[in-house]
Amino acid sequence: MYESFYGLKEKPFNLTPDPDYLYMSPGHENVYNHLEYAIRESKGFVVVSGEVGAGKTTLINYLLRKIPQAIHVGIINNTLVQPQELLRMICQEFDLEINHDEKTVLLTRFYNYLLERYSKRERVILIIDEAQNLPEKSLEEIRMLSNLESEKDHLIQMILVDSPS
Repeated sequence: MYESFYGLKEKPFNLTPDPDYLYMSPGHENVYNHLEYAIRESKGFVVVSGEVGAGKTTLINYLLRKIPQAIHVGIINNTLVQPQELLRMICQEFDLEINHDEKTVLLTRFYNYLLERYSKRERVILIIDEAQNLPEKSLEEIRMLSNLESEKDHLIQMILVDSPS
């Protein structure tokens, strides 16, 4: 109805976080610049926090369009999961086999994946949206994964996106 009446090219008022409609306010631009710097400099942990509806996910989607191809990105949106399930989700995001393997097997597989990417000078970023919903034990699992390092560099970069509680 709106499209034909107003001559629009697509449906307006969509609730999905579409980066085509990102309004880059000074605050959004500041956060984007920090994210871009953190990725360029391979900073280990980055946290983006803001109220519900502030545009955090839209900004992340915009960022994903700009990330170079040599960076492998995994995104977790469903965060009400225990550590074992979270590890499985992370492995799935990076197309690793999970079968019914135990945690130690999954951790080894993921670590080997990170080492392989590192040996090819490729980077890995894990983005966790709705991070405020992570159970404490799952948050600790994320912290432990961030300890996967080479002698000099982080093997994985984490971007946590959350809303204040």
